[in-house]
Amino acid sequence: MASESAIGQAFDVVVIGSGFGGAAVACRLAQAGRSVAVLEQGKEYPTGRGEITATGHGTDTIRHGHFMVDIGKGMNVIRGVGVGGGSLHYFGVRLRARPEIFEDPRWPASVTREVLDPYYDLSGGMVHAEPVQPSPVLGLPAKSQAFLAAAKACRRRTGEPLYVPIAVHTGPGEVPTPAGVPQTRCVYCGECLIGCPPSESFEGNVNARALLTLNYLAVARRTGNAVIFPQHHVGLIRRGADGFEVDVSLGDGGLFAHKGTVRAKQVVLAAGTLGTAEILLKSRDAGALTGLSPALGMSFSGNGDFLIPKTINTPQDLQPKSGPSITVGADFSTPEHKIFIEELGVIPFLEAVIGTRKETAVSLFPHQLAYLGMGTDAANGVLRMHFGRVCVYWDPAQSMPLYRQITACLREMSQQLGGDYQHELYDAATGFGLITAHPLGGCVMSDAPATGVTNPRGEVHGEPGLFVADASLIPTALATNPSYTISALAERVAFWMIHGREMRENDPDTPPNQ
Repeated sequence: MASESAIGQAFDVVVIGSGFGGAAVACRLAQAGRSVAVLEQGKEYPTGRGEITATGHGTDTIRHGHFMVDIGKGMNVIRGVGVGGGSLHYFGVRLRARPEIFEDPRWPASVTREVLDPYYDLSGGMVHAEPVQPSPVLGLPAKSQAFLAAAKACRRRTGEPLYVPIAVHTGPGEVPTPAGVPQTRCVYCGECLIGCPPSESFEGNVNARALLTLNYLAVARRTGNAVIFPQHHVGLIRRGADGFEVDVSLGDGGLFAHKGTVRAKQVVLAAGTLGTAEILLKSRDAGALTGLSPALGMSFSGNGDFLIPKTINTPQDLQPKSGPSITVGADFSTPEHKIFIEELGVIPFLEAVIGTRKETAVSLFPHQLAYLGMGTDAANGVLRMHFGRVCVYWDPAQSMPLYRQITACLREMSQQLGGDYQHELYDAATGFGLITAHPLGGCVMSDAPATGVTNPRGEVHGEPGLFVADASLIPTALATNPSYTISALAERVAFWMIHGREMRENDPDTPPNQ
């Protein structure tokens, strides 16, 4: 069944994308005996260590890095490209969205935290996460301890600071992944953005991060029912004689040459918020899919992301490069907005990628601490096609109160750390300069076609057999790292596809995490 190309083949299900949504759906459908093709635009990185070159709309040449920086109108977006999607560069934080998030009327009435909890549990068994454990040599990271002390002293803080659960193995020895692959201990290098480094004690790389290639995708492959096809770029989807036809171009070094179609009875779009929207927008505009909702492309959210503000000129060396990249966070919510702030390592890597690195940052590097702020933005962005590519159109006006509140919290954090607040990316007067690593929405779920692209179970309104199972389903900001919620929603989509009903706690049809 396996081959270098999926072109000309037929499957029960084609899953487009291999990130947190696509990996979960592909795994469960393969376990259920369906033949599954996973079409991934990017490369496969066998060691999990990607290529730092990023690609984006700002260049004429497409280079195959393991993530992209998309230049939008009002907001830029970082997204993963490669087998494993966002897990190739994420920092592993696995937090459930708060119950109040799902009480927003923009969520379907049937999707609540209580409904999602069994799916969170299922995903949590596949992608294990726990708080960071001390390095046997250095102890807990200095940046983590400094953040916790500063947050505890902040009057704006509304929740107890905590070590957040991360999908990085920092405990002793090796642990097996659900697919039986040994996961080695973290070496605290702080390079989560590009992947674990080569090992000094054995051949190969350190293997501490719970990449999707070690769990969901590995289990899917082991069933013998799923094949992953890297460098398969999807153009559009159309109805065929017995389901769907997916137009594919094979990519090598950015040159998409050989073209053809892949057939499937069902198709699951999990190409990420921008990728999924782009495929559906192209398919609609080409007349290939005619029943799509007018809400397609609407309700985009940057998850309230505030990247990369920082405290500089601290009196103490915070060792910001010591890993893992994110270890702690604190709740700074207000009556108007949910806000969660985490410490953020790998400043040089991020600043180099998004073009903000300056020589002054190098000299001050040991005495600074960067942050990731997240909150409930207005989720009123729009995704549109622009010269053949999807583009974010973000008006920050309605979200400015949130950004001002996050800024006030970070200024207080800087004061407690004895340093100065700085955010070179962001213009506080206009809201210009935002960047998100957690794009959401654009193909949101809803009870009616007028307000969303899919029904509450992820099936596209007006296109039976076509599903969405990624972050584009999410109709509001989550105000926390979204990977866990994306996985839970994808688990739910898969369970409905297989069983046609809701999964319950201790359900006899709960799939195995192995």
